[in-house]
Amino acid sequence: MKKILAIILTGVMLLSLAGCAKGNQSSSGGNSSSGDTIELTMWTMHTTESMIDTLESQIEAFEAENPDITITLETLTYDTVYQRMMAGMDSDSLPNIFNGIEGHIAFMQSQDALADVSDLIDTLGGRDAFIEKYIDWVSKDGAIYGIPDWALYQCMWYRTDLFEEKELEIPTTWDELREAAAALTEDTDNDGTIDVYGMAVPMDRNMVAQQTYSQWLYSAGINIFDPETGEYVFGDDKGTAIEALDAMLAIYNDGSSPEGSVDWSWTDFRNALANGEIAMCNEWGAVVAIAQEQNPEMLENLSVFPMPGPDASSAGQTASFGGAYYMAIGKSTDEKEEASARFLQYMFEVDNVANRANSRPVYALPALKEAYESDTYQSNEMVQMFSDELDIIFDEILPYEERSGFEAGLTNSAGQIESSNLFGDAIQNVVLQGWTSEQSVDYMDEQLQQIIEDCGEMK
Repeated sequence: MKKILAIILTGVMLLSLAGCAKGNQSSSGGNSSSGDTIELTMWTMHTTESMIDTLESQIEAFEAENPDITITLETLTYDTVYQRMMAGMDSDSLPNIFNGIEGHIAFMQSQDALADVSDLIDTLGGRDAFIEKYIDWVSKDGAIYGIPDWALYQCMWYRTDLFEEKELEIPTTWDELREAAAALTEDTDNDGTIDVYGMAVPMDRNMVAQQTYSQWLYSAGINIFDPETGEYVFGDDKGTAIEALDAMLAIYNDGSSPEGSVDWSWTDFRNALANGEIAMCNEWGAVVAIAQEQNPEMLENLSVFPMPGPDASSAGQTASFGGAYYMAIGKSTDEKEEASARFLQYMFEVDNVANRANSRPVYALPALKEAYESDTYQSNEMVQMFSDELDIIFDEILPYEERSGFEAGLTNSAGQIESSNLFGDAIQNVVLQGWTSEQSVDYMDEQLQQIIEDCGEMK
């Protein structure tokens, strides 16, 4: 009981710290102009060496062409970013350029810390030049607060060789997915220890549990907000939400997912899939680069299929949890905002977008359509190897993507929902503390309603 209360109190404290009231901060970016040089700061959520190298090289090239502007790059991790943003708001030291996901955009916009980039979108070809869904997610009251850089997606990555060996068909329902996971779980050397688990069900409380569970929720048609009306609807069909949680946890409870996956984050399940320790996992495609580095022979055995729903009638058309990376401009002086816009216009030149995506091939898809179609992107070795998978992703996954709290567009509450880790707490309490699925979903509903009411967005 003490642990349960501690977890709940931690979530409440985070929500209290985050708040939803708009601030009046005007970011200075932590640096001031010196002489004729405009000094800008950029925060990025990218931490992989290849991506940082690409960002740094593009910054250096821009600075060489624009000697009146200097840019200092700082990397942030997902477990610290919200604390850093809150601290930055308190100290008037938010960045001039921010590179992160839609939850971060929502959080900063809720504090009136981001500039409208609608005009910049227009200079880059308008909304139609991008995968428009991602612009919708960061649009509010006629303004756009981020430029989509990467299209992200989540789908089932699986071992084709093991499916062929077991003569398994692609699952089209939750029951078939559970059966396939059980069939693929195997002690290959008969030593009494499982060598290959059928499917990972990762549930780290920091975002991962929410993303995993959202695959089941969205495939069953459960949203937080109604995409058409913007009304809160998660609590309207808690019975289906409970069924979705039961279906997800059944795979874990069957022993088809490693016991330790209750604490697995992204690196854990990606490495496990790349190294042959699991046969399936809802993944973002980052496994491709990991397999290329750690276990190249695995690449020819990897493919994708859409997350199945409760019944086969929706196969290939179920909604799934997705996302994007954005570039945003922090509110500051006119001079710094104009300099930041010049930098982003350079960063969204077609080849620059394509080269950033190629730093994490197949995981990152250019959200700028011309960049996706460019020779620079399409000539990448991994893009060519997984061209069939990319067709599936574009035809059967991207069109049906949703993002928690963004179903009807940008909301102040979306960033609060993600930063609170309320889904992770509720799910881990089922696995570790004996909560029922009904208790867990009731807790989610209560916490979601509280956040939305605090943000003044309950309809």
